[in-house]
Amino acid sequence: MTPRASHFPHFGTLPTLLIAALLAMFSACESAPAPQGPAGTISGTIDGVESGAEVLLRSFKNGNLVNVANTTVDSTGSFVLTPSEPLRRGYHQLLVGRKYPLVLITDSTEAIHVEAQTVEGMKYLVGAEIVGSEDSRIMATYYDHIMPLQQRMMSTERKTNMGDATERQAAADLLQAMKDSLVETSVTFVEAHSQSLMALSALESLDAENHKELFGQVLANLKDVAGDSHYYSIIKSKFDVANRPRRLDMNAGNSQQRQAKNGRYIQGDMAPDIVMNDPNGQTRKLSDLKGKVVLLDFWASWCGPCRRENPNVVRAYEKYKDRGFEVFSVSLDSDAGKWQRAIEQDQLTWPNHVCDMRGWRNEAAQAYGISSIPHTMLIDRDGSVLATHLRGAMLESALRGVLGE
Repeated sequence: MTPRASHFPHFGTLPTLLIAALLAMFSACESAPAPQGPAGTISGTIDGVESGAEVLLRSFKNGNLVNVANTTVDSTGSFVLTPSEPLRRGYHQLLVGRKYPLVLITDSTEAIHVEAQTVEGMKYLVGAEIVGSEDSRIMATYYDHIMPLQQRMMSTERKTNMGDATERQAAADLLQAMKDSLVETSVTFVEAHSQSLMALSALESLDAENHKELFGQVLANLKDVAGDSHYYSIIKSKFDVANRPRRLDMNAGNSQQRQAKNGRYIQGDMAPDIVMNDPNGQTRKLSDLKGKVVLLDFWASWCGPCRRENPNVVRAYEKYKDRGFEVFSVSLDSDAGKWQRAIEQDQLTWPNHVCDMRGWRNEAAQAYGISSIPHTMLIDRDGSVLATHLRGAMLESALRGVLGE
């Protein structure tokens, strides 16, 4: 049964007293606890996971999270990780049981100990107690606020399409209030830590267009210490997009008229999300690739020009996949067997292949106004369209401009 509008709890923007409390929490400095082990080690105890559950430590390399250490928890939920190489100062991720991540900001000079408990239905280690790394501890307080909020937002967003008009409007109002609170929490955190790496993660929740001054301040503060880091590049990309003309000239020689073929979204527009299943029935989202440069490729197994274009896409993928480049392929097939055979025959090795088996009535193709294939769109790290109608050598030329030689 769909809940009535009156059943939704009130969730307005954060009251002044709560903002003050968050600011005090985010700004608090405590004396550093005694190290829990040798410098460079990460230890902990995780309640709620089975003995033998894998614990991974992952770090960013060329825009991708790569495993740098792994172990398993013992019968008490305890573990100790020692990376084979010293960690550089920056963002890292602890991943427990392949489903519970925890963000750490650390390097090889710190000895970290984590106490946490998995929570049913929560896809993050909320409430983790961290000693040995002050930045990681404070960062955890931020995620303790926004992760449950974002999960409630996702649930509420689904309700905006359920029930009668009154119920949908109530859900929409609640969702907007949650978004406002997320913004206020993030702004408060950034202002308290504008000279710390911690600010970058909070900026990711904000619109650079609406917070240009805050983005610019943090980027200037951190340029010398983090200018070559993955998170810095994500935030700088958002800031650059907000400060440049909405029209770009990467498509020199191509018409930029919206009324042209496949012209519903052009350079400078934000690419709508696509949520669809892959050949194994797993849901894949275009938005999950945010932070990478993505080629959105509309094609089909029965399309001759598409199949002839595939070797160019394969070549570009192999050349740039380790530099933060991904391909998201949307097939306009209606025969699953032919679709999967074409993927194998053309050696389209990237994982993001989706199709809803509706042919030209494909939901994503309709949303994007696709009237002919092949059609490609190059999407920036922040989700904005960089270029369209890329074929042949034009694709690699555009990638050189974004990712370098």
